[in-house]
Amino acid sequence: MTVLSITKSEDVPLAPIDGKPTLVYWNSAGWSNPIRLALTVANVDFVDARIEAGDPSDSASFKKAWMDAKHVLGSTGILEFPNLPYYMEGDSVKLVQSEAIVRHVARKYNLYPTSMPEHRFMMLSEEIKDYDGYFILQSYVGGRDVIAQFIKEGVPNKLAIWGKIAHDGNALIDGPDGKINILDIKLYCFLRKVKFAQEELNINPSAQEGWVDAYMKLVEDVPEVKAYLDSDYLHRPLNNPHAKFASK
Repeated sequence: MTVLSITKSEDVPLAPIDGKPTLVYWNSAGWSNPIRLALTVANVDFVDARIEAGDPSDSASFKKAWMDAKHVLGSTGILEFPNLPYYMEGDSVKLVQSEAIVRHVARKYNLYPTSMPEHRFMMLSEEIKDYDGYFILQSYVGGRDVIAQFIKEGVPNKLAIWGKIAHDGNALIDGPDGKINILDIKLYCFLRKVKFAQEELNINPSAQEGWVDAYMKLVEDVPEVKAYLDSDYLHRPLNNPHAKFASK
């Protein structure tokens, strides 16, 4: 894995770098940490290009590296719908939309769950995406009070259901004999955001979350995850500098 810090538009990748799968996103956790972690778990040698948004108080330069590159990616037809994140692999794979990317990676590298039919997997994957999407959106437009309400009132009932799916923290989603899969990866990344918000906002975990620590440890004990958390995993910031919550 190679991490690149991008500050200039001309450095934003227009093709896979050095022939390696290349993921491009902001220098934040945002929508991309599940993709980064999935590629790492699959032992893919990829390029993680992280674009610096810059200073939000400087309107002339804020996000300029991306906005200029976005125009090039679209006007040249490199990407049909230029957006972040995007993912390039070989000559033919050029994807935007985080869910499309994460499913492509999961399918290619055998990270689909084996303990459930695909229609159930798709539902659960979309469910986590909705939680994460709400957290991201409200970090920008709602701020601390809205995030606090979500963590205190919205999350506990959802995690009570996920506790059953995750065997009350006694096994990964595919069961005691199963390997880590993409649902584990997506759920883990969302749980990290929940933990961050609880610590930042002084919110105690609810009774429905009693399984969470044990489950997160199971994920963190996967050798590839453990090594990544100790090296290039992007713990902070969760969002870009102009966010009202978790921008640092």
